[in-house]
Amino acid sequence: MDIGTKKHVSLVLGSGGARGISEIGVIYALESKGFVIDEVVGCSIGSLVGGIYAQGKLDQFRDWLKSLSKREIFRLMDFTYSGAGVMKGVRIFEVLKQIVPDMAIEDLPIRYTAVATDLKKEEDVVFRTGSMYDAIRASIAIPAVFTAVSVDEQFLVDGGVLNPLPINHVQHKNNIVVAVNLDGHPDPELVVQKNNAVPKLNSIGVLTHAYYAMRRKLASQSLALYQPDYIVTIPHNISGLWDYDRSEYLIEKGIELTEKALLDVQVF
Repeated sequence: MDIGTKKHVSLVLGSGGARGISEIGVIYALESKGFVIDEVVGCSIGSLVGGIYAQGKLDQFRDWLKSLSKREIFRLMDFTYSGAGVMKGVRIFEVLKQIVPDMAIEDLPIRYTAVATDLKKEEDVVFRTGSMYDAIRASIAIPAVFTAVSVDEQFLVDGGVLNPLPINHVQHKNNIVVAVNLDGHPDPELVVQKNNAVPKLNSIGVLTHAYYAMRRKLASQSLALYQPDYIVTIPHNISGLWDYDRSEYLIEKGIELTEKALLDVQVF
């Protein structure tokens, strides 16, 4: 590929909880290299970061994230006893809409796709029209964490369940495709063990590890099948699921890992 004459990017943003805040850094690094992102495809946290970027409000979102403490994050959690999930997700979206208003996807200045999973049909559900936040709410509905979204005959949950890195939904086929994989293998340098002890896993821990092993396999299969031009890999252990108070660190790591992935690439 002649990078010197081709600079338009389709950016694929994967799912992965707070690790997805590193995707903000990815965007900043790409722009600093002269790339023009004119398509974003995302699922779960990737749909949130991508939608806000597509609306041109990423700086405002970043500044809000940097202001968050663990206590404030906890206050955004609206717990429920419905049985379909432990959180409704209403409170967080009310706050987000004060920072970034809702908008019809078809009116966004950048082409945007959000991906959710229909558990009834066991297939991807693709959003390219309608409310941006309705699409994001369906795409981030982590099973058993956020309540699922029922639309007509669909039962929608997190897009990462079936497709944690939705490269197959890119529309601009002539663009450079950059995929951000939030399911990278753990970085041993980030592991800190007390007295070098190996942590013992309980049943929930084993189940969690099995789930993430499955996700890593799905992501690696997507990368092998669709072969994006560049892959930015974020180690799985870079943060916990709810470490949104570490946004400054995660954004910097996103920049660092993107620059590594694009080493020596110049776009004019």
